[in-house]
Amino acid sequence: MKRPRLNILRTFAAAGRHLSFSRAAEELNISQAAVSQQMRQLETYLDAALFVRHHRRLSLTGTGQAYFDVVHEALDRLDTVTDQLFPGKHRQTVTLRCTSGIATLWLAPQLNNLQTSHPEVELRIQTLDFAHRPFADSDLEIYIPGDSAVDTHAQKLLTSTITPVCSPKLFSQGNKPGKPADLLAFNLIHVLGYNDDWHRWFDYHHQDKVNVPGSLSVDGSLIAIEAAQRGDGIMLGRRPFINRYLASGDLVEVFEKPYYLHSDYYLRQSPNSTARRENKIVVDWLRQLAT
Repeated sequence: MKRPRLNILRTFAAAGRHLSFSRAAEELNISQAAVSQQMRQLETYLDAALFVRHHRRLSLTGTGQAYFDVVHEALDRLDTVTDQLFPGKHRQTVTLRCTSGIATLWLAPQLNNLQTSHPEVELRIQTLDFAHRPFADSDLEIYIPGDSAVDTHAQKLLTSTITPVCSPKLFSQGNKPGKPADLLAFNLIHVLGYNDDWHRWFDYHHQDKVNVPGSLSVDGSLIAIEAAQRGDGIMLGRRPFINRYLASGDLVEVFEKPYYLHSDYYLRQSPNSTARRENKIVVDWLRQLAT
């Protein structure tokens, strides 16, 4: 019995992973019309509906999901064996750009999991003070869009929760703040690159306009964390990046009632590398960390 061609199965795997014919087409460097045509051919050949075509979105049918799971696993196994048998035939280095804080606080503690699961993939992390510029020689970039529009090669990776944190020693005299205005009596630690965090925080949680004191400004989240741990002041920590400091008790949240801000981080992929298997492995790993 004749089976579906491998290229059509790869197209199906891409469409099922993205739940989008247009994004599958972008990954495979073919037209959206070609993806749609191949999927209709596959459904006709199998005599089964694989996708439910909603207005502006797709979902897999029950049969489609079951078939996708098997096809995805088979193709991944084929790629893995190919890489192992012919390691010199495929570039397996992925370059990721992000801030030094993200690299050290979030990615570095988890790198062993990636290396254990996929020893054939070499992840190179390029750290930046500010990850707002478009990627140049990198395959992936984690960044905050700010006021600029999110480009077509980016997807939201995670939403960071921003909360005032400090050393538990700071309130040893029983002077713990009870409301946002009370923070004005303490040294506030500002992080360059997130200069407006404190201003946004007071604008959101304080009814009256205040002049936010610039008590201490440091170049990077790591320095801010060290200063906060010493008891030098209060910083706005970003979760999940500070989670291990909160879990250990080295830092504590200032307020029992949550006074939060939020900030979205996006993962941007170079259009030249989206189809590479090792790129997909790192993207999946990052998305797992984000959840």
